[in-house]
Amino acid sequence: MRTPSIILLTIILFSSNLLANKDIEWKIALNWKSTLTPLSSPSFQIANMVKQMSEGKFIIKIDGLEKYDSSANMITQIQENEYQMVHTNSSALKEKDINTIWFTGIPLGMTMKEQYSWFYYGDGQKYMSNIYAKFNLLAFPAGDLGTQMSGWSKKEIKSISDFHGLQINTQGITSEILSMHKVILKDLPTSQINNAFLEGKLDMISGTSPSMDIKMGYHKIAPFYYTSWDKPASQTQFIVNKTAFENLPYQYKKILTTAIKLASYDLYYENFYESLQAWDKIKTDFPNIQIKSLPKEVLISLSKSKKLIFEQYSKENKLFKEIYNNQQQFIKKARRWSQLEEFSYIKSINNLDK
Repeated sequence: MRTPSIILLTIILFSSNLLANKDIEWKIALNWKSTLTPLSSPSFQIANMVKQMSEGKFIIKIDGLEKYDSSANMITQIQENEYQMVHTNSSALKEKDINTIWFTGIPLGMTMKEQYSWFYYGDGQKYMSNIYAKFNLLAFPAGDLGTQMSGWSKKEIKSISDFHGLQINTQGITSEILSMHKVILKDLPTSQINNAFLEGKLDMISGTSPSMDIKMGYHKIAPFYYTSWDKPASQTQFIVNKTAFENLPYQYKKILTTAIKLASYDLYYENFYESLQAWDKIKTDFPNIQIKSLPKEVLISLSKSKKLIFEQYSKENKLFKEIYNNQQQFIKKARRWSQLEEFSYIKSINNLDK
């Protein structure tokens, strides 16, 4: 059954009999398993909307991470047109261009709403387009999971020295920050994380949100669940082969970009709903799990380390410095409103029924 939005879009797009008489098949590669909902949901929603709006002429097939050994060569595959799209976190491309980190979100940085506002109404979209153009690629926001939990820990973190010697599976800028505090970084496949934790080969598990962590079973093996400092926003991206996109008929371009925007919008709300359901179950089944936030002194130390790293990248990379300064200016304004908006409302009305 078609949703009202799909029916409306179909009428708008094809009211003048503009439907392209051309059958096209694309493939999307996911940087996670196809069963890992809600993270995988946007790709399936797009494939469904594109098929319906094109009357079955434009088909998109989906390969999750279970279909190939590693995500390391995904960009090469899309550049060579083996896949026409990839659903990933832009920061996963950090080794190709450090400036890709800005479009996922950075530790101790913007929240989801601040990040999206910067992207669509600040300079984010301009920067992302220019960066990906160098690779003959297009990039589109593919949805945000919102503020993520930092992870699951065997022990409570009371001081920055408690990080010394901890074995943690994390990547990207977060790993660089933690490396300055003598953390032992581990790069483990998801399938090995639980056993590594139980066998003492891992002390802290990088988390996402209850919606997905519950599927991994992390709540069954770790007593402490830490709130975010490293993932205040978690925007994902669809990376698209530019040549393949430009070769699409005009109608299919409009169909695809419209479907991307609709599907990306829905990811946050699906994840929010699934997380509140999952968290209720986790607390019911494992009531002794403790929610913790890092002490202010620890966060100050991590913030200083981040600043040193970002200052070094700024010295080495002119564009990095430009985007860094641009975001800093934006966040000063955005944070004032963020604190006045939802935060002040929830804080002021909390516990009224008690």
